[in-house]
Amino acid sequence: MEKTSKKLVFAILATGIFSFAGVLIETAMNVTFPRLMELFDAPLSQLQWLTTAYLLMLAVMMPLSAYLKRRFLLKQLFTVAALFFIGGLVIDVVAPTLPILIFGRILQGVGTGISLPMMFNIILEQAPRKKLGLLMGIGNFVTAIAPAIGPTYGGILVDSLGWRAVFYLIIPILVFAYILGMYAIEQKTPTTKPKFDSLGWIYISVVLVGLIMIFTEFQHIGSQIFIYVAMVILGTILAIVHYKKQAQPILQLKLFKRLDFNLHLGQYFIGQFAVLSFSFLIPNMVQIVLHQSSFISGITMFPGAFLGALLAPVGGLLYDRFGAKKPIAAGLIFQMISGILFVTLLSYSTSMGLAGIYMFFTLGMSISMPNIMTNGLQRLDLKDQADGNALFNTLQQFAGAVGTSIVAAIVASDHTKTQFTGFYSGFFFIFVVLVLDLGLFFWLTRYEKQKSLS
Repeated sequence: MEKTSKKLVFAILATGIFSFAGVLIETAMNVTFPRLMELFDAPLSQLQWLTTAYLLMLAVMMPLSAYLKRRFLLKQLFTVAALFFIGGLVIDVVAPTLPILIFGRILQGVGTGISLPMMFNIILEQAPRKKLGLLMGIGNFVTAIAPAIGPTYGGILVDSLGWRAVFYLIIPILVFAYILGMYAIEQKTPTTKPKFDSLGWIYISVVLVGLIMIFTEFQHIGSQIFIYVAMVILGTILAIVHYKKQAQPILQLKLFKRLDFNLHLGQYFIGQFAVLSFSFLIPNMVQIVLHQSSFISGITMFPGAFLGALLAPVGGLLYDRFGAKKPIAAGLIFQMISGILFVTLLSYSTSMGLAGIYMFFTLGMSISMPNIMTNGLQRLDLKDQADGNALFNTLQQFAGAVGTSIVAAIVASDHTKTQFTGFYSGFFFIFVVLVLDLGLFFWLTRYEKQKSLS
């Protein structure tokens, strides 16, 4: 049996810490919004740019991951990621205004945009085949569980050391991760010099930025919406025409021709959409509707985070032993239970009740999400897996931006003092999305069954 080397484990840990820190801070900021609204005298819609700008930068960086992997040494990429991320943290520690705070988050987005796909590419390229499910499960756990821990981390710090501690306390950990990564990351394949498809990158970035801006601003119907729609339409047309002519496009859109791969992408998109939507709704509802402190709103997320941490390796182990179908189905069922409980019991909920229901969601997420990605990538040839990884990570970050923007807009549409109806509508919307996720699973199961018979 192939053994997993210590250096591989340390390399995954080092790149994973940077990825974890990016999502941790992203969701920790949700808890700080009420405090920052007072400090900067800004509405929630403006504060939301701390999340949206970060996710937008991630969405722009992710399509580059396959090209960067082929062109540069892994240690070179890791160094650049560390400089951007730590530099962004330093800026946010001293930021005197909201625009500068947002700029720091953009730099952190660049760092995470390099380190996150690097982690998965290292696993796909270097992991023993019989340990692939386990290691991919741990890698997915990094991005899946951080949204649950983030509000706890932010809530504790906001009420004790202040909101800037969200940034400066993580810097020593990232310095350690950088040192560990420079020791452990190994180059297993030689670099090449592929032509950089700059136009392809620009076109796909225009599409992603336009889509994110549509969802960010759709609550404010105005002329700018039509500008963003035009960006998406024009960018899509130009991208399709351009990519047909490219031998090495920045994103391999040909992978979208595979229905089984597309269905896995759709399920993963919905899972990330729900994760970040809940991470926005729950802590803000605890503070705004239930009138609890930032600390309590953070603690509300902790039981689910702890449960997810315990189950981090379980989903991957189940994949290695039983395949993908059973753990994915079980995970989706638990997520559906959480959606039903949120919708039916929300008016009676306390912070403890919300914490209990959220545990069902993280249980399902830990079992299903890693296996959806692993199973989707295993549908591709080895030479296409880096490109498939780029697509998964691109859609993952886009889903986060869209999910957070939509539920923020739904909540903001309720102008009553309590805003309970807005929060309820947000939870109901996620429930509908989870029903769609289950539908995609049944579609995939039926498709694979028909394919095996043909």
